[in-house]
Amino acid sequence: MNFKHLVRETVFNYIWPMSRPKVSVSLITYNHEKYIAACLDSVVRQVVNFDLEIVVCDDCSKDRTPEIVAQYALRYPGLIKPVLRETNFGLVKNAISNIQACSGEYIALMEGDDFWVDDDKLQIQAEFLDNNPDCAFCFTNQYTFYEEIAGEQKVFFADSNKPPEKFDLEFLIKHNITVPNNTKMFRRTVMPAVLPDWYYNSFVWDWALHILQARHAQMGYIDRVTLAYRRHPGAVFMSKNEIAILLDSIVTVTGINKELNFEYGYMFNSFWWEYHELAFAYLKEGGYLNFLRYYLKYLFSPGRSSIQIKDDLWLLRNGLFGQH
Repeated sequence: MNFKHLVRETVFNYIWPMSRPKVSVSLITYNHEKYIAACLDSVVRQVVNFDLEIVVCDDCSKDRTPEIVAQYALRYPGLIKPVLRETNFGLVKNAISNIQACSGEYIALMEGDDFWVDDDKLQIQAEFLDNNPDCAFCFTNQYTFYEEIAGEQKVFFADSNKPPEKFDLEFLIKHNITVPNNTKMFRRTVMPAVLPDWYYNSFVWDWALHILQARHAQMGYIDRVTLAYRRHPGAVFMSKNEIAILLDSIVTVTGINKELNFEYGYMFNSFWWEYHELAFAYLKEGGYLNFLRYYLKYLFSPGRSSIQIKDDLWLLRNGLFGQH
């Protein structure tokens, strides 16, 4: 059976569930030929006592990822719903449109280069949300592993940085809690109907979505490792340079501050750290005017850190003359 026939059979001949599932898995993928089978296997292995759908959206991959997704959809009719794009949407637009295609009461997020390591993940999280109606979403622990370093693993939340079982938005912002996106399950009802234009260009779209979803609710943490988070050279975030990430963080935080009606402006209004890091990132690339621009912004930023000027002078000397 050739690839085109696989896609045609997948789109038209599998059985769609007759009732709304309790949980939808929103799985996005792009050029994940090496990883997507392991990812899908970990999702279909989930042990649940409710109706489940897996909506898999491939963003016009250039490798065999769409073919593999189509094969899995034929193998699991009625469970896996493939969306095989013919044009590339980009990461954020692809993710949000796939969430919007989900019909479940709860939605769990996943990406094609990771995999779940706990077969009870979805069941436990759905029960948590059932029992905690004040929570917009819940998430779990994960471990990170590096593809290029055999045996290298690191648990994300240790005792020193473990979040409480339930917390609010102010706690999230104040303590800079990172929610591992592919461990998250949220209520369909907390998904914003409209997202601002800046959102679709944000590198940290997942962090911004956590905040927008939790404006009027709690967040829940389940102390259980459910995800293997793969770090590899092809990952989208790892392909971005430091300057682009810092500039994006300023745009994103500014947008979030506005969306929250500046209620948390006392935590969002100062970008002294970003300005400082931008200044020396530009210096490393020989952008001397931009170095001066952002270092001055840093010096005049409210609440800036008491970073020693002599340390900055050493960095400046190193950047200009390559001295160590």
